[in-house]
Amino acid sequence: MKISTQKEKAKLNKTLLVLLDELEEECLKVVKLTEVLKIENLTDEQTEDILGELSGSVTHIRVHSEQLEQIIEKELDKD
Repeated sequence: MKISTQKEKAKLNKTLLVLLDELEEECLKVVKLTEVLKIENLTDEQTEDILGELSGSVTHIRVHSEQLEQIIEKELDKD
């Protein structure tokens, strides 16, 4: 199954693959940050720092997703 996944990836635009990897990384960062926010006894400063990072990540995902959507549409139009 791994081989077919690698073959499918090879067919995709390299830019698309890079953007998907970056999106995955940023999404994982958001998950980690939301988990950290659940920790009890965070100081106000820690909470503020985490929320700031979370805000930046969400913004990055939003902007990144717009670019990704355009590239995905181009990939779909190729077929």
